[in-house]
Amino acid sequence: MKKILLIVIALLSINISSQACDKGCTMGGSYMGILPQFHKNFMGLRYTTRSYTTTATHGQHVQVTDERFATAELWGRFVPVRNVQIFAFVPYMLNEQSGGHHAIKSRGFGDVTLMANYSLINTGDRMDKNLKHTLQVGGGVKLATGAYRNQEHGEQLAPNMQPGTGSTDYLANGIYTIRYKQLGLSNDVTYRFNSENSNGYRFGNRVSASSNLFYWQNVKGISLLPSAGVYYEHAEGDRYEGASNLQKGGDSFFTNLGMSVYVKNIAVGGTIQLPVSSTEAHHHTEGNRRTMVNLTYMF
Repeated sequence: MKKILLIVIALLSINISSQACDKGCTMGGSYMGILPQFHKNFMGLRYTTRSYTTTATHGQHVQVTDERFATAELWGRFVPVRNVQIFAFVPYMLNEQSGGHHAIKSRGFGDVTLMANYSLINTGDRMDKNLKHTLQVGGGVKLATGAYRNQEHGEQLAPNMQPGTGSTDYLANGIYTIRYKQLGLSNDVTYRFNSENSNGYRFGNRVSASSNLFYWQNVKGISLLPSAGVYYEHAEGDRYEGASNLQKGGDSFFTNLGMSVYVKNIAVGGTIQLPVSSTEAHHHTEGNRRTMVNLTYMF
């Protein structure tokens, strides 16, 4: 009962509410979270939310638009040999936009992403060492598997409201984790190179980075991993048929608060990202609280 109670508390402590970009917010990076036990395979489900509220002034008219993006994702990691990790992500997108007298909802499977990392440094989990660290580098590809021509009332939805982007994009990333006894620091950075889709639309390239301090604690057969840190993302401006459009990109800063609970081969966790600042070049855009909850089975 104590094990079950701890898992329930961890789940309930993550608030999955989200609020709210104008006619197409272009932010949104990649957050892997803390991934301990590098030698194990896993598969799992995770649910993430991000949202924006944008205020745009057109003369004397002020327009407020809320956009909410949620992703239910099947993901996994396969370790074929020591120092090599392969990741796969299969997302289902739930996008909403509201403002003025209109509301738009878009649902569907998004773009599948495949990635591979190689450990340049890997001291493993040897118990006779207090100081351990791992450096991974790699990359991958985001395939154009999701729908990107969905319509509503006979008109094609804005690119950011589509489940997929319609483009094949490429990613490069690095992860460095250092741990002394129970205390550790995890750092990661991901850069996404976007290409133009068949509609002539190209999302701006994106970079995201995070740094999280964590503490590993064992309590009667249960492992607890609380964490706190910072997250940053930058998006370049989008382009349509080679020319810049209204989506000028921008920067966002968040603080991270997370907790994971490990019971044998099962892990339950969640992260809340609280906004520090979020701006786009042509509007006043506020990034709201983001959340991620996950259930993982390791084998």
